[in-house]
Amino acid sequence: MSEKKTLKFYRSGVKSDLPLVLLHALPLDASMWNGVLREMPDMDVITVDAPGFGGSAPAAEFCATPDLGAYVDALKATLDSLGVTQILLGGLSMGGAVAADFVLKYPQTVKALALMDTNIGADSDASRAGRIAIAEKAEAGKGYEAVQGWTRKMVSPNVTQSVRESLDCRLRRLPNESLAWMQRGMAARTDATQAVQLIDGPVYFVRGEDDVTCSLETLLKWSLKAKHPRVEEIPNAGHFSADEQPAVLAGILTDFVKAAKGDGKD
Repeated sequence: MSEKKTLKFYRSGVKSDLPLVLLHALPLDASMWNGVLREMPDMDVITVDAPGFGGSAPAAEFCATPDLGAYVDALKATLDSLGVTQILLGGLSMGGAVAADFVLKYPQTVKALALMDTNIGADSDASRAGRIAIAEKAEAGKGYEAVQGWTRKMVSPNVTQSVRESLDCRLRRLPNESLAWMQRGMAARTDATQAVQLIDGPVYFVRGEDDVTCSLETLLKWSLKAKHPRVEEIPNAGHFSADEQPAVLAGILTDFVKAAKGDGKD
């Protein structure tokens, strides 16, 4: 049997038996979490680069056909390589969708779940068409042009110019082929909202108050399925809350970890 393909990973803080694993948004990489990690330097956190992003191999090397399941299996293989058997799992945007899929396939691995600025349901026809349009532009070498408007539409109107410029700089470096692969994989995914029912520990639902893609109503609906839900909104943040309000998000994640370990509020 060939060795399973793993992801580029980064581990910070004091190593423990129950690390927090954070999955980043599209089309960024694990460095998206750097501002959050600076606010909680002692916490055991593992971040990974999604297939085709950052230091991970091109997405097509994980699976020729775009499929988020390949990302899920690569994450599990990465954790296995580290000897990690149980985690607290968090994901933002695409990372949240992958986190939900991971729970569905490997529920025994996840003690608690944090879903941030994400959609864990299947795409609407309009959203699916939008993803395919971005994929086609990326395949034509125009991935940045397809998403450059996100620095205006997807962040809070109150965000600083430096945040917009930082986000734009990273969008300019996106890998076209892997962006296309990931958008097609996201478009093909099925509903994963039942994942929240499988978690015995806390399930946090977090959104930036100005996120136009993730409504409070949707999070409240999902939260009704969880055994121990908590819903949080972050002021002056849109879809990229880890960039826009890293200290606030770090505080929420710190509470999440404490609750999951039983030494904090639910």
